[in-house]
Amino acid sequence: MKRWIALLLALVLCLSLGACGKKVEETPEDDTAAEQQDTQKEDTEDKEKDEEPKVDEEPKEEEEPVVPVVYRHPLTGEVLNAPWSGSTVAVMINNMRAAMPQHGIGNADVFCELEVEGSVTRCLAIYTNLAGVGSIGPIRSARTGFVSMSTAFEAPLVHCGGSDFALNSQYSETERLENWQHINEISSDGIYFFRDSSRSKQGYDYEHTLFTNGEKLSEALKVKGMDVPKEMTFGWSFQEGVDLKGEKAEEVVITFKHGKTSTFLYDPTNSVYKMAQHGRDNVDGNTGEVVCFKNVIAIYVNQKVASNGVHQFYDSIGTGEGYAAINGTIVPILWSRSDVYAPYSFTLGDGTPLQMDVGTTYLAMVGIQNEISYR
Repeated sequence: MKRWIALLLALVLCLSLGACGKKVEETPEDDTAAEQQDTQKEDTEDKEKDEEPKVDEEPKEEEEPVVPVVYRHPLTGEVLNAPWSGSTVAVMINNMRAAMPQHGIGNADVFCELEVEGSVTRCLAIYTNLAGVGSIGPIRSARTGFVSMSTAFEAPLVHCGGSDFALNSQYSETERLENWQHINEISSDGIYFFRDSSRSKQGYDYEHTLFTNGEKLSEALKVKGMDVPKEMTFGWSFQEGVDLKGEKAEEVVITFKHGKTSTFLYDPTNSVYKMAQHGRDNVDGNTGEVVCFKNVIAIYVNQKVASNGVHQFYDSIGTGEGYAAINGTIVPILWSRSDVYAPYSFTLGDGTPLQMDVGTTYLAMVGIQNEISYR
């Protein structure tokens, strides 16, 4: 009997242990409830984020586009790698028919012409680079108009003597330069000039035989301390292939007071004006080539006879009118110059700067009563 009771107790104990170790399986209903709780929690967090106050961001400053700096030669507009620094020099050039051809003028950056006494004109060749330039001339005496014009280009004036007014460094009847820089053949500076003996043999008059050259002139500037490099800005504006809004000008004729003319014929192939005077092409004697210019400018000034009844004075300080012919088109312009040491400034009628083409320039100064014609 006792044995059966013991077996029964052992069976009951085994069943109890099995029930305690049984794993309770989760129902699908329990999984769904858990997922809903997670979703509600995420929605609450998102809502809290949305309700957080927004901080206004400072507006970003727009960056201005970087405009590349373009350096240009101050007289020709040629593009350079750095600001131009150098020196200038101006040479008096004989312009009489009997003195032709002129030499070295094709190397000038600017070629100026104005009337002197009588019925003739003289010219001024402005250089910024004398390297490789051969003979320059023939050279003549200075006049007041050229004294004033040379200072506009910060250039020492190279000449052979001059009128009493010019040698007194006068640029008007009553005003003179205090520190006029010049190189005069009729002085100790004569060593920087020479007479062309070949011209004498050809029958040229003595007054048409005086020359210098790039090498001698460079030496003169160095010895006299006139070649100190410096940055110069003449205020001229340049644009390659500029297209002016003006009238057609295939031929431009500038007539001076006593009838002498300078004619410029446009060459569309090379976009230049070819110069002619004295009934023929104006040729550089060094190269045999016709002298050409990208820009032809003529300005009107008051021209009057000096107190000696012979020499001329020009009111080239102040303002006035003129014309500019560029790339086959001519436009009226305004010129201004604040004082004798200031450059000439050129604008269109509306006051905007005249855009000149890149290259050399011819500049004429004519009396107000004279004619500038074109067709």
